[in-house]
Amino acid sequence: MKQMKFWTNLKYLEQGINTNKIVNFQNGNVTGERRGSERTRAGKSCTRKMVQSASLGIVATPLSSVLCGPCVDYFGRKIMVQCYYLVCALGFALIASANSVYQIYAGRLICSLGIGFEVAAIVYIAEVSTVRMRSVLLSLTYSVLYGGGTLFAYAVGLSLPWNLGSAVFALVCLILFGYESFVPESPSYYYKKGDTKKAIVAFTQLGRSEDQIAQEIKVLEERKTETEQKVDWRTFIHPTVWRPFLIIAFFHCLQALMGLWDELYYTVDLVTELDSAYDPFEVSFILTLSRFLVASTAGVYFTTRVSRKVAAAASSFSMAVALLVVAVYEKRYELTAKWERPYPLVPIVGLVGAVMASGAGMFFLPMLMSGEVFPLRVRGTMSGAVFFVGTGSMFLFLKLHVFLVTTLGVPGIYTMWTTACFVAGFFAVFVLTETHGKELHEIEDSYRSKKHRSTDIERTKF
Repeated sequence: MKQMKFWTNLKYLEQGINTNKIVNFQNGNVTGERRGSERTRAGKSCTRKMVQSASLGIVATPLSSVLCGPCVDYFGRKIMVQCYYLVCALGFALIASANSVYQIYAGRLICSLGIGFEVAAIVYIAEVSTVRMRSVLLSLTYSVLYGGGTLFAYAVGLSLPWNLGSAVFALVCLILFGYESFVPESPSYYYKKGDTKKAIVAFTQLGRSEDQIAQEIKVLEERKTETEQKVDWRTFIHPTVWRPFLIIAFFHCLQALMGLWDELYYTVDLVTELDSAYDPFEVSFILTLSRFLVASTAGVYFTTRVSRKVAAAASSFSMAVALLVVAVYEKRYELTAKWERPYPLVPIVGLVGAVMASGAGMFFLPMLMSGEVFPLRVRGTMSGAVFFVGTGSMFLFLKLHVFLVTTLGVPGIYTMWTTACFVAGFFAVFVLTETHGKELHEIEDSYRSKKHRSTDIERTKF
């Protein structure tokens, strides 16, 4: 196997950092803002501000993702990544220069628009990578870099002034916008537009050998008839489109229902709600550090060496056991004062265990798989649509968090998350599509009936 060019691998890593930077820094904004002011307020006013603060970071993401998808197909992957940089630079610049809380809210709203453009980076990485490199690069993006970005955001939120940090990130976005101009477009996009020569040049820039390029072009040629078909309403009722959409969309919904985003956005509040005698901020940092360490080790292993089904099932069932321990403990000592509760470490260990288990798979698998399962002609559009479902469900459950805690109580919400984890585990075993170690065209074929599946396309692993 010939090694890809160093600068190309660097490009992949940069794309991963870019994809996750905004989300994670906004988590830092939430932490810092609430630590500095909102935690000192009491009553309903604090609750309303807490929900506002957590949800503003993604409130416009569903809309931008569903709009970004068709633009990725029409204008290209590269230009939409550049739009991502510009939108986020504008949002951070507004936050950095803010003189009132409303300007901060406006900046966060603009940044939430930028997050929807993540779709472009997901599709880009899936298309430019070989089958072996795809799992590695997507794993680095959604395990190591996401966890590392979140950890870094907590450090920024707790140590640096928010306006200075925002100014730095605005500058970085502008620098990366310029850098993106020197990055090759996805060869698959060029071929889809009928420009085979540019596709070959892009493959060359990505470090492919002549033999590898010939094999890649052969696979694209085999799909030429379908790729060139006009996209209309009949396109979206084809099994290779609606089947993966329903599977991955439900996978995203399960992820939100399992409490993964609550654990990320409401970390401090979850620890506080456990009536623990330990400092919520210290425990929150431990939770974030644990997620990063597991994602950087077990997460990378499960993503690159283990099937998607096994990784998702193992992560889900492990989370279920850990959350069940918390639910049982909280129910047993629900009416007991926190200073009188025995074994106060039990719920903390259970919560840490759940966060660590999520880092082994469920925290990033739904997003990682969104760019792998759709056919080329609608890959951007459908990735945007499924991202709309994912971010929409995330936004919904973040808005409902306080209501659910108030209505169900702490034992009730942990029981709900436990149940969702068990459902997700069985869903992974019996329904989830296997994409690990497969070419994109092989994944597409898995959704066809057997008599319509390709039998003459050579498998191209490099």
